[in-house]
Amino acid sequence: MTGFEIWMDAINIVLQWQNLLLIFGITILGLIVGFLPGIGPLNAMPLIIPLTFGMSPGIALIVLGVLYNSTVYGGSISAILLNTPGTSASIATCFDGYPMSRKGRGGEAIGISMMSSFIGGIVGLGGLIFLSPLISEFALKFQPAEYFMIALLGLVLISKSAKGSMLKASISGAFGVLTSCVGMDIMTGQPRFTFGTHYLHGGIPFISLIIGLFAFSEVLFLIKQKEGTISEKGTLSGRIIDGLKEPFRHIKTLIRSALVGLGIGIIPGEGATVANVTAYIMEVKASKNPEAFGTGVPEGVIAPETSNNACVFGTLIPTLTIGIPGGGVSAIFLGGVMIHGLNPGLELFSRHKDVLYILFFGLVVSHILIFICGTILSRYIARVTIIPVNILVPPIIAIGVTSTYLMRNNIIDVVVTIISGLIGYFMRKNGYSLIPFLVGFILAPIAERSFFQALLIADGSYLTFILRPISGILFLSIILIVVLPPILKKVRTRKIKN
Repeated sequence: MTGFEIWMDAINIVLQWQNLLLIFGITILGLIVGFLPGIGPLNAMPLIIPLTFGMSPGIALIVLGVLYNSTVYGGSISAILLNTPGTSASIATCFDGYPMSRKGRGGEAIGISMMSSFIGGIVGLGGLIFLSPLISEFALKFQPAEYFMIALLGLVLISKSAKGSMLKASISGAFGVLTSCVGMDIMTGQPRFTFGTHYLHGGIPFISLIIGLFAFSEVLFLIKQKEGTISEKGTLSGRIIDGLKEPFRHIKTLIRSALVGLGIGIIPGEGATVANVTAYIMEVKASKNPEAFGTGVPEGVIAPETSNNACVFGTLIPTLTIGIPGGGVSAIFLGGVMIHGLNPGLELFSRHKDVLYILFFGLVVSHILIFICGTILSRYIARVTIIPVNILVPPIIAIGVTSTYLMRNNIIDVVVTIISGLIGYFMRKNGYSLIPFLVGFILAPIAERSFFQALLIADGSYLTFILRPISGILFLSIILIVVLPPILKKVRTRKIKN
């Protein structure tokens, strides 16, 4: 069969009413799961895999792909409205999305998120469908030295990722790095900063940490507020339609963030969380008004939402082409592929093109459907920002506690969430941004692991970080970022004096 005939067969199969109904049902389920903090695709997908056993391989893969994509969509809604990222891939969306809700522009922020996510997903799908073999070959060039430099670049940019004092941003970032060190040492296997407790051997649970830092710290501010609503005006002034138009006023941001998300997605082991935060940092760095970020600017929502959805499909590229998952969720997706008797790589792209094309077209249909459903539902969900806080706070606490406990059925996780909430509250109250903290917490383990792996591969030679082409270019970029600003500042000062 020709490629055109395979595509037509795939389209006919996906457009059958029962398959469209299935895609619709999984879309709604994913949006709900994404909205609820702490569950996310990493916990939802293993539960849905057994339900795919009786399905054909193509439809089964569509179910898993749709669930992954729609949960990331849903996670942004709670991030914007409640300052609680439904999934870790929506962390950076809180930074400007929630301030927009506080200004009564929750509907507009959701519209921005929906359109940005849609465009980012289209770019990711384009990469997945048309560029998979080529991009996967480039991804293989990334080894621990390159991963270390990418993580180091993010850590260097910490002070630029938050408004206010650079010293406080750096302290916050250092605190995040220190917090990430809790657990077992990567090289020696010895416990560190565990204070003799077995619980901390696995490190601080990420979901407990982010629910505490964002949801519970915000609850404390709302309790202090006593009355009123999340929207300081008590009204919804921003319309969904205004938000849907806004991304097209920031084309450069869309392009830059989509490429960042796709690029990070194809690097095995990174994932949408890193893409979400990295795109936000890069947008702050590229902006002419970086001090405005964190106060509710549209670019602060466009960048992370475009990036994380491009990354969702980007992570499937190495998963399908070389059998190396691009993140935790894509690792589960890979398991679903193999459960149905398919082997990733050349065999999948040669002998099972029919299954692959069914998956591709199904993802295109589902992406459009997610956008439509999300936009319609968001019109009503945005009203949560005008509910009185004395009614809203108890459900937020209940959802946060329940989600944290159900993650591992461990009551200590709830204690960690409460402590994280108190820490987050005092940090925010005293001008220490949570953005650098999270960047440090996420990137430090990647940097540490990659650093030691690179040295082991290079027999202890530090030159590997400079002599490898991609790593060397990243190293040079870091040097320029550190050295150039002070030099340029001195040059400007001299010109003014002269």
